[in-house]
Amino acid sequence: MLQTDIAIVGAGPAGLALAVMLARRDIRVTLLERQGEETLGNPDDDGREIALTHKSVRILESLGVWQRLRDDEVGVLQAATVVDGNSTSSLNFDSRGRGPLGFIVPNSAIRRTLYEVAGEEANIQLRCNSAVTGMHLEDNCRVLNIEGADDLAVALLIAADSRFSEVRRMAGIGADMRDFGRVAVVGRVRTERVHQGIARECFRYGSTLALLPLSEPKTSSAVVTISASRAEEIMQLSDAEFAAHVQRESTAILGSVEPCGKRHKYPLVGVYAHQFYAERFALVGDAAVGMHPVTAHGFNLGLAGADSLSRQLETVARLYQPAKLARALSRYQIQHRLESQPIYSGTNRVVDLFTNDHLPAKLLRKAVLRVSEHFPPVRRAIVHQLTRH
Repeated sequence: MLQTDIAIVGAGPAGLALAVMLARRDIRVTLLERQGEETLGNPDDDGREIALTHKSVRILESLGVWQRLRDDEVGVLQAATVVDGNSTSSLNFDSRGRGPLGFIVPNSAIRRTLYEVAGEEANIQLRCNSAVTGMHLEDNCRVLNIEGADDLAVALLIAADSRFSEVRRMAGIGADMRDFGRVAVVGRVRTERVHQGIARECFRYGSTLALLPLSEPKTSSAVVTISASRAEEIMQLSDAEFAAHVQRESTAILGSVEPCGKRHKYPLVGVYAHQFYAERFALVGDAAVGMHPVTAHGFNLGLAGADSLSRQLETVARLYQPAKLARALSRYQIQHRLESQPIYSGTNRVVDLFTNDHLPAKLLRKAVLRVSEHFPPVRRAIVHQLTRH
């Protein structure tokens, strides 16, 4: 059997970030990924734009990832505004002169730069086209069965293989899954007026539109959230029809709209694992917590979880002391639950309220926005969550 200290299944952003964090603690890491190396090194633009908090930027800077992003890949989020239904009034968020609320970066750019950094770490071995088919505990290690390859014995196995994690199931850990019955259709658009770094969330009746400001002053990512039954209807629109839909749903606040990119669709499913660790096993990223994107916390939570786990593990010696390893994983679970559970539950409540078009819900939506608008502590709390370092 091949030997390594830690194996991470899934070379997505959370898995790559965690691998770099652990490698710099002198821990040998093997990354197991189903995709080929060419796909990892040159990821396609999948249409997804990631909103990053200041804390996430600080972590990416410490890894040497943020510095590798090109200027045209970083959009600055100066403010955000929320509109409900057909209302002309809005709830507005800004940092009150303390700098931007956050930043918006393409998912593909984050993947590419993390891959570059991970490739420079001597303690990281990347094994592509590798699928884990089974596992078992043996002599204070976890043994992985890998399709078409020798078994791999590790002191700790970490699953970072998506919210539908097969490895999580193999470890016997279940998850609460919430299928929202909705699909997000994303596509870039060019607008007549500059976006001024303002993210706009329009909770219309029957659908939701988000306009996320990108690095170019007149280019935004349009995210149309619609019931799953209408997803193909939006996907089948011509480019001009899609642009017209965005212009209408945004009440032409940025003037005329033109399409400037391919559209993608993503089903919306929330996931929260019943536990984040087992014996010599842990979950990070979407395998632990998969978020609805409306509050833009998914990647930020995944990165925070990876940072928390790496800090709890501290050194390679802890991996080979069963009692200390168990305590470290337990502390990681407590910390990550404290950070993720309120955000996960709160996000789901927001989705429930602002996608419910029955009259009582409509009235409550308006009341919530009015209270938030006239109660500054609510807005300050949200801004603090985004801008804290």
